[in-house]
Formats: sequence, structure tokens, C-alpha cells
Amino acid sequence: MSPLNPIAWWLFLLAVPIVLFYILKIRLRQEPVSTTIFWQQVFEERRSRSFWRQLRHLISLLLSLAFLGLLVSAVLDFVPDSQRKPARCVVIVDNSAGMNARSPSSSRSRLEQAKAELQRLLGTTEVARQTAVLTAGGQPRIVVGFTDHLGTLRRGVEAIPTTDYPTALGETIELARQLVVGEEDSTILVYTATGLPETTDIPTDGVFFFPVGEPLDNMGITRFQPRRSLGDAVGYEVLAEVIHYGEKPARAELEIELGDRVVDVIPLTLEPGVPQTRIIRDATPLGGLLRARLNPVEGAPADPFPVDNEARAFLAERQTQRILVCGEEDFFLRKVLESQPNVTLLFPSEIPAVVPDDAVLVLHRTVPERIPRGNVLIVDPRSGCDMFDLGSPLAEMQIPPIVAKEDGESPLMKFVHLLNLTVRGARSLVPKEPEGKSGFTVLAETPEASPIFVHWQQPERSVVLLTADLTQGDLALRTAFPIMVSQALQQFRGSGGELEKAYDTREPVRLALKTDRGEVVLVSPSGFRQIFPVESGQVSLGTLPECGVWQILEPGQNAQDSEPVLVRIACNLASTEESNLRRAPENFHVQSHDVAALRTGVRPIWFWLALFALGMTTLEWFLYQRRWVD
Repeated sequence: MSPLNPIAWWLFLLAVPIVLFYILKIRLRQEPVSTTIFWQQVFEERRSRSFWRQLRHLISLLLSLAFLGLLVSAVLDFVPDSQRKPARCVVIVDNSAGMNARSPSSSRSRLEQAKAELQRLLGTTEVARQTAVLTAGGQPRIVVGFTDHLGTLRRGVEAIPTTDYPTALGETIELARQLVVGEEDSTILVYTATGLPETTDIPTDGVFFFPVGEPLDNMGITRFQPRRSLGDAVGYEVLAEVIHYGEKPARAELEIELGDRVVDVIPLTLEPGVPQTRIIRDATPLGGLLRARLNPVEGAPADPFPVDNEARAFLAERQTQRILVCGEEDFFLRKVLESQPNVTLLFPSEIPAVVPDDAVLVLHRTVPERIPRGNVLIVDPRSGCDMFDLGSPLAEMQIPPIVAKEDGESPLMKFVHLLNLTVRGARSLVPKEPEGKSGFTVLAETPEASPIFVHWQQPERSVVLLTADLTQGDLALRTAFPIMVSQALQQFRGSGGELEKAYDTREPVRLALKTDRGEVVLVSPSGFRQIFPVESGQVSLGTLPECGVWQILEPGQNAQDSEPVLVRIACNLASTEESNLRRAPENFHVQSHDVAALRTGVRPIWFWLALFALGMTTLEWFLYQRRWVD
């Protein structure tokens, strides 16, 4: 055995004053008495006890010296050479989302169990001369730097927060190895419920895993994301994926809510480890907070991990598009316009001078001298205007009105195929200078480069023009024509409202904001507020540690104010790794002998020495100090 604090040997010099105090004799006082008869009897009794009195003084001295020796030995802190405390130890506590799961047989979560075990270990065993505490939720984080102060370590462990982050156990072990690099007798203790995947190549020598909790059955929503509808230019589709991790099939219901209204309830039968995907269409024409809840069927055991049973997404409001139809009436054009989703057809008596932002002006054959500002769709014009000159029909010029070239890169030509299509009644078209040349794009043309389908994109107006006559040929009967009209209306509409992404806890969030403030306030679902700077109209929030609805407010604004918040953010767990409470490698929960011995906890030698010294002090008090008079 060898001491950890050899300088404490000098404390044995305190034995000198202890011995001196016992050698010094107390000077007796002289008092006059009337007679010595009674005192002679007392002197006789003292002579009979003189040996015990001298022995008792000697025992008191020996006990005092033994007390000093025990205290000095406790300060020296002897340890067996085979069990010397490592110079440094790094304790890793996994505080990822999966550590919030609760076993039905326990009232504490996995993280609470890990913190309790670590507190007990710190209270019974000195794990190292210098100890640090790290967390592995989301990103590696140092909670307590290297210290030998037990109180600092205890407070750091108690302050470890719960998060909904995915685990970063591998990266945290790599950081821990860098912190103890060069220390041959260092150790790394890891409190986790999952361990490292069997396929990982991270070295684990000197790493001791402390299994927490037990494998649990769990089902969760692992994907929930809105996207644009492929069949509706202004509609939404929401993709939801549900997985059950267990040993037997399970049944559940996926409940979809919009605000306080139930949109749909989808019954599910889930096979173990097999994801089921559902696409939710026509969720709402109004937009709002769409919430999915996974509810186990009646009689099923309580879910140990409820955070992945709910997911959220924000759908922007779908605005109704007004279509102002002017000119000669055409059966095919009207039916195509009526078939468009989320539109309202209006038939004004006069062509407006300015087209409202939420409207589209459709001109059939009749064209004014000056095209109005705004979004305009022109079909089969019969006269020119300020943007183009119109000539005679191409057939009269003995040019076959056949489409020979088309612009496949334009979104207006997506899913549209006009090659070799005879477009009867089409007229020659020449853009004017400068109005017709600005932002002019030919989408389809004849072999002689005569435009058939064109687009102008200018700052004040957007114009799409088709020169074909719908009453001639078969263009109006082909699927290409309604697709062309639909994509033109979508082009005028724009995005139809910004699509708000649903984030998960592993994704960094960076958003563009419409504010002139230099900073904003981020409010978590639990009410925690944090200030972030705004740079160039954007704010970087990093990853969000909590699932739910986050809000970005201007300074001084409350979430309950009547003024709308700047941005709402839907944050979900959406992680197959965290939802799988059975993903620990095989035999991970079988403890090794070394881990089991360390987990039990052993009081250090100095503790027993100090306890024995206290006992000897008590004995010495009873033998000598309890009576001051012999």
C-alpha cells in the first residue's frame, strides 16, 4: 500500500504536544482544614487505586496517540498498489431522448436512475483523483471539468437536464478519450441504456458501460412532414410513418387533428420493426397546426416513452384564387378553369386596368391595346397590343403549324409534351421593342421559329400566351391543355403560402425573419425564453432540445398578445434510434465482474480510519475525560 498524500506524514509531529500535555503535572492547591482524620482515610483509598490511576492515564495517552495516527492515516489516504485510484476519470451520462423512458415497474426514468446510481457511486468510492462529467445528448457537453471536489461533482450531476436530443454517445466517448490522452491509468465510465452499435469502430478499451434500465416495447411516430400535393397546386400532403419496436404485433390508432377538430382516425396493425407509412391528403383548406397522436388500443399497457407518440406540422393557409374571364366565351377553356382547385370564376363586363394580386385575368381572343399590370393568361389572341404584334394564321402562310421545339426547363412545360402537335389556327407573333422583349421566353415554337406558347415575366406583370385556336385541331381535347392552364395558374399564384418545415431535434434551425429588430426572443414549449441576435434578416437557433411548438417573438412581446408571433416552429422527435428502446447490443445489460464490483461501491480506507478514530475518541472520553476528579 502507498499513500496518495505523502506530505501528511508531517502531521505526526502533533504527537509531541500531546505527550507534553500528559507529562505536565497540575500544581496542587493548599487549603487549611480543621482535622486530617477523614483525609487519611481518603489517602488510603487512593493508594489502593494508584496502579489503576496510572494505568488509566497511560491508556488515555495511548488512545490520544492512536487517534492522531488514525487521522493522519486517513489524510495520507492509503490504497493498495493493485487498486490505486486512476489519475483521471471521465463520467459520461447519456441524457438523450431515449433516457426519458420509464419502465412500468419503476417510477423513475432511465436518466433519473443513472443520476441516482452515479450519486451513490460518488458517495461511496473515490473513482479518481480528478473526475470530469460529460453528457451525450445531442452534442458532447462538459458539465463539470476535472476536479476532486465531491460537492462540485454532486451538484453537476444533479443539474444534468433532460432533453429530446438524439444520442451522441460515440462522439462523447471520443471527446472523453481526448481529455485523458496520455494518462495510462485513466478510466471512462458511461451511464446509458443503449451502448454503442455493434458495427461501430470506436475503441472501447478503458471504457466501462453501466447499463441503465431494461429493454422496453415502444411504438412511435418516426416521420411527420408536410409537402406540396402532386395533384393539387395549392394543396398539401402530410407524410406520417409509424414503427413498433417490440416482440409481438401491436394495434394502435393514428389520430389526426387540426386545431381542436379531428380530421381522421387511422387504425393500424403494427408488425415488430416494420414501418407503416400513411399519406394524409386534403387535411385542410384553411391551414393551421396539424397534430398527429398515436393512441394504443384500449387494454394495452402504458406507453413507456410518450414523447414520440405525438408529432406536429404547420400548414399555411390556402388562399382562394380569383379568375377574371373576359372576351369571347369558349366551352373548353371554361370547363378547364372550373376544374381548377380552390378558384373562383368571375366574369367582369370590362377588362380591368390593374389585376389584383390574388387574381388572374384570362383573355380569350379579345386583347386590349395595353395589357394590364398583374397576372394575365391570353388564349388565341386576334389583335396585337403594346407587348406584341400579331400576324395572319400560319396555315395561310403555307407553314405547317407543327410544334418542333419546346422548353423543357420551364416549370410551365412540366409534364407537357407538344412536339409534333399540329396547332391549327395559330398566328405569327412578334414581340415589340422594348415592352415585348423584356423577360420574354419562348416555350414552344414551329420549325420556322414562330412562337406558339410564350411567357413574359416583368416586374409589374406576368403574361402567358397561347396562340392556338381551341375550336380547331385537337389541343383542347388533349391532357396537355388542362395541364398547361393549371401550371400557368400555379405560376401566377407563386408558392401559395410558404411551406413551413417540421423540424426534428437533430436538425439545426436557421430562419429568415421579417423584422427590423436586432434580436428576437425564442420561447420553448415549456416557457423558457432565450434571446438570439438577428443578422441580415436571419436568425440561427441551432438544434432545439424540446419537442413541441416553439415561438419567435419580438422583444417585449408575450406569447398571449393579440399581435401575431413572428414565426412558429413545429419540432418533433422523429428518430428511429431514440424510439427503439430495444436497440442495445446483445448482452449489453449483462454486467461484467468489474462493472458490478464498481457499481456496488466500496467505502475508501480513509472513511473507515476516520470512523475508527471516532470510536476511540468516545472510548477515551468514557475512560478518562468523563470524570475530572479522581
